[in-house]
Amino acid sequence: MSTVKRKWAPKTRGGCSTCKSRHIRCDKLEPCCTPCQKSSRNCAYTSNSELDPLKVVLFRHRPITPFPNRISESPSQTNVEARAFDFFRTKVAGNLSGVFDPSFWTVDILQVAQQEEPIRHAVVALASLSEHLLDDPKNGLETLPRLALYQHTEAISKLKQKMHAENDASIQIVLMTCAIFVCFEMFQSNFEAALVHMTNGVYVFYNWVSNDTCSTRHPREFTAQLEAIFGRLMLQIILFIDTKPHEWKFINPAFTPALPLVTPMFRSVDEARDCLDRCTCSLYHRMISSQFRELEEHEVDTNPLSQLTTNPLDEWEMSFESFMTKESGNLSPREQKVAVLLEIQHITATILGTAGPSSEETIFDCFEEEFSRIIELAYLLTADASEEQRSPIPTFDMGILPHLYFVASRCRHPLLRRKALELLRRGPRQEGIWSRDMLAGIGERIMGMEEKLCGSVESSMDIKASARLTVINASIDSTRGTVVLHCCRQEAGGCGVRDVIHELVAY
Repeated sequence: MSTVKRKWAPKTRGGCSTCKSRHIRCDKLEPCCTPCQKSSRNCAYTSNSELDPLKVVLFRHRPITPFPNRISESPSQTNVEARAFDFFRTKVAGNLSGVFDPSFWTVDILQVAQQEEPIRHAVVALASLSEHLLDDPKNGLETLPRLALYQHTEAISKLKQKMHAENDASIQIVLMTCAIFVCFEMFQSNFEAALVHMTNGVYVFYNWVSNDTCSTRHPREFTAQLEAIFGRLMLQIILFIDTKPHEWKFINPAFTPALPLVTPMFRSVDEARDCLDRCTCSLYHRMISSQFRELEEHEVDTNPLSQLTTNPLDEWEMSFESFMTKESGNLSPREQKVAVLLEIQHITATILGTAGPSSEETIFDCFEEEFSRIIELAYLLTADASEEQRSPIPTFDMGILPHLYFVASRCRHPLLRRKALELLRRGPRQEGIWSRDMLAGIGERIMGMEEKLCGSVESSMDIKASARLTVINASIDSTRGTVVLHCCRQEAGGCGVRDVIHELVAY
């Protein structure tokens, strides 16, 4: 008897889940397939389209394929992108977070870029830009590299297409691409353009997470990761000298970040950092929101700490001290630097939270011990790196620069002030939108204008209240390397403005 050979056909992954469990062929008729109809069984399909492709990419940690070693402007888009990924992965991504955890850049961005066109083009553009900075760090970027310009334009085009979808996956891609766009402008020292991207991105993120209908559609882990990224961008916006609060759409009571629950002891420096960032984000947002309400209602307490039953910064300090007491001897060199930066960040936040936004400048004389501690800690971070050792590529996050500028502009003790300016000049070229030379130039000008009116200055008490300057904001012209500083001197008792001064500072 002859046997009939079964005709070969490729195996299919389709079909209903009932037929799959019975290991029988399914004809995939919907809503109910033929085998299920005949056996009166429940027919159910699991649609692959229900899976959010971005979430799958983010949480399926696949090894990143090694790519070629050179980027060339060749017609082969695959070769250009492949080399760009490798250059970004090996030369750029690990440096973007400074001493902090770089996994957002080294893992998530690269994984999503392999599947999502806006992010892929944005990464290629940033890689090209970075390579030119590394090739000629002294002269910087006189003209934008052709490849960077083309890929950046493509990223914008693809992102516009993605934005029409208006679903969780598209918003996540918009936010991740926005973070790369911020870097693209930062690297060119286009601070105004970077601020626009930052402000829009922060608004998009907090508007998204405040929408109750989307809270169950995206995983908490990824929301927390984006919250960390855009929370830190919010901190940069609020603390930066070029402030325009009236344009900040994210200053909305519905967007105020929740204060974190501080554990008795942190498990790592990265956990401590996330907690401190969330504390300061919430407090600074409350502070700015209160200032707006004060303008409308006239009698609103603008100090956020006075409105809380417990001080989250004190709770953080106790948890951090417990962690350091137990683990300080086990920290890696990177973690030791993170710990130093966190203490500095905590001191700055405590001073600002205690002083409040509308205080007289003389209140900062009470914090000379804290200012001295910031300088002592800053020495640990700036002592071991020469100018030649530092990468010309800016970091995405803030580091030491804003805190040294804070001391230089708000501490009136002549020795502490000059030490802060000395360390500022020795610091990294740029952190986020914070330029070392710009901040040092402004700090030196403020010090000179204040001390000029006071004769011999041996202590902070020698800087009269009437001579002290409060910086309102600044207008930056990065192409000319100048800043127009808008500042004022207050009336006695801090009740009103005596005069407004506009000062041009070159950097």
